[in-house]
Parts: sequence; C-alpha cells; structure tokens
Amino acid sequence: MFKNNNHKLIRVKKKRGQNESGLCHNVSVQSGVGITIAYYYTEVVMKKILVPMLFLFLFLNSCSRLDIAVQFANTYVANKADDYFDLTSEQKKWLRANFEKDFLNVQKVIFPQLAAELMKASEVISTKKNIEVATVQMSYDRMKNLFFESLRMFSNNAINFSDKLGPDQILVFQKEFDKKMRDLSEDESSRNSFKKMKKQFDSWMGNLTAIQKKELENFNNLNPPLTSEKVHARQQLALEFVSSFPDKQNRRIFVSKITTKFDQLYESKLSKAYVVRNTRVMGLVASILNKISDDQRQSLVDTLRDRANQLIKISKS
Repeated sequence: MFKNNNHKLIRVKKKRGQNESGLCHNVSVQSGVGITIAYYYTEVVMKKILVPMLFLFLFLNSCSRLDIAVQFANTYVANKADDYFDLTSEQKKWLRANFEKDFLNVQKVIFPQLAAELMKASEVISTKKNIEVATVQMSYDRMKNLFFESLRMFSNNAINFSDKLGPDQILVFQKEFDKKMRDLSEDESSRNSFKKMKKQFDSWMGNLTAIQKKELENFNNLNPPLTSEKVHARQQLALEFVSSFPDKQNRRIFVSKITTKFDQLYESKLSKAYVVRNTRVMGLVASILNKISDDQRQSLVDTLRDRANQLIKISKS
C-alpha cells in the first residue's frame, strides 16, 4: 500500500489493461565498488521507472558478455516497463528509440571512465596485499558519481516521457509498486542477503573459502538488511511522484529532480542506521579482499580487466 504523510493507505482497485501506459523497469540494481565487488543493493522503484539506464550496471553483476546486454537493452527496458504499466505499442516504440539515443551517449561518455576505474582497481588488487577501507570507499564513491552522471543524461527524455502519462497509469503503478514492496519485504532476510552477496563475490573472484563465507554470514547476521528502511524510502519517493502527477509542471519538476539529484532525494529519506550499515559493507569487502588466495586474486584481476576491455570496445563501436 502507498502511505501518505499522515500514514493513510492509498488503495488501488483499478484492473490492468484499461488503456494504461507508462515507463518503468524492474532491475535489481547491484552496483559495484570498483576494486571491490561490493554488493550495494539499491533497488528504488522511482529510479528504475523514470531512468531505465540502470541496465548498464549489469556489467557489475554476473553478466560476462556486456555486448549482448547492450544489444538487447531496448527490448529489455520496454519489457520491464510493461511490468509496471501496460504500454501501448506506440509508447514502446518511443521508449526504445529515445532510450537508445541516451544510452548510446552513456556508452560513449561514461563507459570509458568506468573502464578506467576497473583497470585502476585491477592494478590495486594485483599490487597491494593490504586493502584499506578508505581505498574501498573512495573507489565506491567514484563509481557512484559516474552512475549519477549517467543518470543525468536521461533527464530530458524522462521528463518528456512523463508528459505522456495518464491517470490510469498511476493506478496501475500503485498496484504494482505495492506488490513489489511486499515481495521485497519477504525476500530481504539476512539469509537471502547472504546468498546475494556471496553470489557477487563468487562471480568476481571465484568461490569463497569457508573462512570468507563464515565472515560474510556473520556480517549479515549482525547487520540485517534493514528492509523496512528501504521500503519506507521508496514509498516516500513513490508518493511524491503520485502526488506530483495531477499538475504537469510539478510532475516535470519532480522527474527532473529524481534524475539530476537522486542521491540527495533518496539518501535524505534513509536513517543513520542504514547509512552506517552501508559503511560497514565497505569494511567487510576490505576484510575479505585481504583474505583472498592467489587464485582468487588472479581471478578478480582478470575479471576486472575483462569487463574494462569490453566497456572500451563497446564505447568505440
């Protein structure tokens, strides 16, 4: 359910398929920490609805063929948009065309910078036996800044697309958003958080050792994922979007803010406890990196360089 500032529930009774249209995609965003492979789960529905470019961060997940991911980006985004809003054929056509233009710009401008960060990370991993938490944090911050820079490249078309939305779409969005928040609450247990983080580490550096897995498991037991914090922040952003919708100018202002100042909007709604947990993740990553075997180190270095080379190749195509 949506909650307004007075904590009243906004119920949705409208059925899907009644000339609804809209834009979104449901990507579980797992952004990396450059040299680290840190798992940073920030699936925020407004970020995904208005700016499907988050797909580019597949390269920081388990996808090893970035060219294939880029090739099917338009179709992927359009299909995921339909998860939240029943898109018309015309809307899908518009979405694919305009997403392609913006995403191409991201490939040309951002991908080389991301590649440089990954190459820099590979050098650190290959030469340093002791990785400090500060090094992990700085690398993560640089990657995050590149993400927000790419986000801004989609702002104009995100605003233009918001002009195409109609009241029925918002009803569909509310219903789907409510369902996704329930699914998130059910899925975000400490055990599931452990599994997701382990998958990330495994995909970058090979299987974790028993000692590394134990450390990861202990971390998640002592630092639960604070799902209620994420759900609350997303509810607040979603409510702001819904509230802004009736007035076109207010809607455009909100979409502009969500694409150009997303970090400020989202992080301002999180508690200090949530921020502290994410800071501790940096420490966890540094600790595990300092326990890697020679084989794991080589695997991580090779993976970082492979992803970087793929990004460079795509940026030049």
